[in-house]
Amino acid sequence: MTIGWGAMAGRRSRLRLNRVLASFAVTCAVVVGLDPRPAWAGEPGAYATFDTVFLQRWNRASNQPLVFDGAAVDAPAVISGRDMHFAVQPGIRLFVGDVDDCGRGWEVGYLGVWGMFAAAEATGPGTLRAPDPLALQPNVGLNDASFARATYSSTLNSAEANVFLREADTGYDRRSGRPWQRCEGYVAGQVDWLVGFRWAGLDESASVSYAPAAPPLPTTYGVRSSSNLFGAQLGTRGRMEWERWAVEGWAKTVLAGAERSQSQAPIIDALDGGEIRSAGASRDGGVGFIGDLSASVIYKLSDTWGLRAGYNLLWISGVALAPDQLDFAALPAGSTAISANSSAFLHGANLGLEARW
Repeated sequence: MTIGWGAMAGRRSRLRLNRVLASFAVTCAVVVGLDPRPAWAGEPGAYATFDTVFLQRWNRASNQPLVFDGAAVDAPAVISGRDMHFAVQPGIRLFVGDVDDCGRGWEVGYLGVWGMFAAAEATGPGTLRAPDPLALQPNVGLNDASFARATYSSTLNSAEANVFLREADTGYDRRSGRPWQRCEGYVAGQVDWLVGFRWAGLDESASVSYAPAAPPLPTTYGVRSSSNLFGAQLGTRGRMEWERWAVEGWAKTVLAGAERSQSQAPIIDALDGGEIRSAGASRDGGVGFIGDLSASVIYKLSDTWGLRAGYNLLWISGVALAPDQLDFAALPAGSTAISANSSAFLHGANLGLEARW
């Protein structure tokens, strides 16, 4: 019994000694400026960002003619699908997230760009008309127009939810093998590996109107389209911080399922009130893609607040763009075909605020 109690007492003494040595090591690390946590832990805490984005839109839409000047076979097209150019449009982007002291985090985000609008116009001495064969019908308001106008409007909404694992270095270290860690004023660097879910919705409308000189009542052909893309998102985000400055960027991709629809409004002849063509609609499914790149510079106003400015690229493919749904076939009912293999590319600046606490 005496030997057993002695062995137990020895083990207890060694445990107490190990605790003391561990505490001493942590204290020494703090005193000399080393981070006693694992290198991948990073800084825990919550964060939120609010950016106003200013995006220019470019479409890979078909360039089908919408308005011809003259009835001859070789009459020129004066308005085509690609003549409608979007101006720079503001929107918002929000992110809220949190990360623990083990580098495990979550975030949710939203991007919205509303009111994108484009138009193209043409005038002529009663010689403007719609494309054949729809315009071949006699005595309808799609022929002999003096003014024609094509319009295109679009709204983009996107939401995402991600979880991530953070890898981080320990900040300034003049002996580090990483050159950036030897820079004076360097505070921290981190990389987040993200996986999550993303949805993007594109809702659009397009129309083309033909109006005679007198009475100036336009006959209008209008369509709507909707595209919803949803799928798993993979990406990475990096951030490097100095005393007052930081840089941040991300790359994200989504191979998405796509649900697309289009609807055709009835074409009513403004001259006699008759119906030239009735309504129609259709929908289909397929595959789409979302690619998202962003880079920002942050000026830290305090330990919590910072100003953000940067540049962004967003590519969305496998969508049904509204102008592509215009169909000038001489059908008694609106078209049930759907053109759904187009792309939209948005790029532009962001300016906003961030908070970290």
